[in-house]
Amino acid sequence: MILQLIVYLVAMILIAPLSKKFGLGAVLGYLIAGVILGPSALGLIVDSQKDAGHLAEFGVIMMLLMIGLELRPRLLWQMRGPIFGLGGAQVVSTAVLFSAIAKLAGLPWQSALAVGMVLSVSSTAIVLQTLDERGFANSEAGKRAFAVLLFQDMAVIPMLALFPLLATSLSPVAEGALQAVRPGWQQALLVTGAIAGLVISGRFLVRPAFRLLARMKLRETFTAMALLLVVGTTALMELVGLSPALGAFLAGVVLADSEYRHQIEADLEPFKGLLLGLFFISIGAGIDLALPVEKPLAVFGGVLCLVLMKALILMGLGRVMKMRSAECFLLGVSLAQGGEFAFVLLAYTTAGRLLTPEVAQLLTASVAISMALAPPLIAAAIKWGLPLYARKGEERAPDTIDEKASKALVLGIGRFGQVIVRLLRSNGFATTALDYDPDQIEVMERFGIKGYFGDATRLELLRAAGIEKMRIVVVCIDDQDSALKIVKEVRAEYPRLKIFSRAFDRVHAYKLLHAGADHVSIETGWSATMLGTDILKSLGFSAWRAHRQGLIFGRYNERSVAELAPLFNQGDRGAFLQEARQKIDTLESILRAEAAKGGVEADDRAWASPPAEG
Repeated sequence: MILQLIVYLVAMILIAPLSKKFGLGAVLGYLIAGVILGPSALGLIVDSQKDAGHLAEFGVIMMLLMIGLELRPRLLWQMRGPIFGLGGAQVVSTAVLFSAIAKLAGLPWQSALAVGMVLSVSSTAIVLQTLDERGFANSEAGKRAFAVLLFQDMAVIPMLALFPLLATSLSPVAEGALQAVRPGWQQALLVTGAIAGLVISGRFLVRPAFRLLARMKLRETFTAMALLLVVGTTALMELVGLSPALGAFLAGVVLADSEYRHQIEADLEPFKGLLLGLFFISIGAGIDLALPVEKPLAVFGGVLCLVLMKALILMGLGRVMKMRSAECFLLGVSLAQGGEFAFVLLAYTTAGRLLTPEVAQLLTASVAISMALAPPLIAAAIKWGLPLYARKGEERAPDTIDEKASKALVLGIGRFGQVIVRLLRSNGFATTALDYDPDQIEVMERFGIKGYFGDATRLELLRAAGIEKMRIVVVCIDDQDSALKIVKEVRAEYPRLKIFSRAFDRVHAYKLLHAGADHVSIETGWSATMLGTDILKSLGFSAWRAHRQGLIFGRYNERSVAELAPLFNQGDRGAFLQEARQKIDTLESILRAEAAKGGVEADDRAWASPPAEG
């Protein structure tokens, strides 16, 4: 067991960084590690279910406790429509469809229903991370995807509770044995009493205990209490014949509004990550590498069926919910894969003999492959699918733009672009603002800021907006690839036009300057500098000196980006790093020299006072 544990830990240490580097996600990395180390490949993990199964189950239990902690009543109420409407419809319709397919394939109805539930969930980690990286987490599709994923996480609990009932109905012997041990009325009373006891103790015992430990400031004892909560609820649920995961979930829900929720999460997170890693590695070790070779039609046909059916269902439900067609398309592609909880549910189906090991392995392989395909499919949908919908006229047509007095064309009026528009308007400069999110346009119109709908990556739309008559173009969209595309095309078509652009970070700034932008601003650069200026004032600098130091830092830092861009884009990493370090040292020397000057600042009151009103 110790040797096996060493293999698991070494695999986790090596796989997690590699998975992050290649954008696979930790779950998929652990599955791949399990396949490589399992009996069908290197054979370093043998009989993994017996070696690590019981320990790894606690990872699943902790994960469900964390989900319970996140289910704050206020959040559920605010998002009740998308969560219970769209999310509920997706889980039910997907489960029914795949159950029917499994029944037609010859499985008993109990097993078919289990298959439908297993395939109804999607990957929370992969979807949210990929949409966030692509800048679509706050889009309509991103928000609806989050709601659906939240409902799926909650739906896992009744699924886990239903599996034992399906197993006993499938096997009369097991049902008879259960009835012989405990009468039905007694079982019902025990279950009700256990759940009621868990809720009451969570409210009146666990919270005061955490409060006492927090006052005593014993960090290790607080962690021990959190672990006791997990182990205790597990033991209680097993005692009354329920799923341990159900107890952990209920304990999390009870503590969701507790002031110690974040501390509990922080204490249990490392244990959860390690134990879940063991769980997914053990799942991967159980996958037979010969299966895709021996049954390619079954495996890859299953992947194709899973992705297509889920995507079509979600796109249809999106239209019913009156989402725009492009957003429906992105929602469908984003949630078309299987999810982490599929492996959890499959482990329970095999333990309860709802599914044969062969069927479970086939489903495990199909879900794992669909998860591996998810990031590139979502990226392709964003890059090529969404513009295609717009060009086909299936989306809202671009607004008619009549802004003859405008001198500035602002592309994107989100949290960054709206500041630019307001500043220009306040100083008497009319602007024409474009955005691809109609919801954002409507929100800004409520505050008196006019915006027009349209895809700024289309050059013909920029011409319709009067780009030939503009003095400047300001690129404020948050998608890095689209921003680069716009800068390149505008620079090629209008070489004399001034192009200002928002940059995600320094690397993105270097690329934008190389593409032809005249001036770039890293989106966090000046906000961080302003905060640093306030910190200097709190440390004793006068308002005038703090402002001057911040201004010197910001301007020099901004200039260094423009000066370092050619070296970065030439690919000479050694020369680039040497020059970057030299500029950092130079800036620090300049600021230290300025700070040492001191002197009388007669006009400091002007810097410390707000502007006169009225």
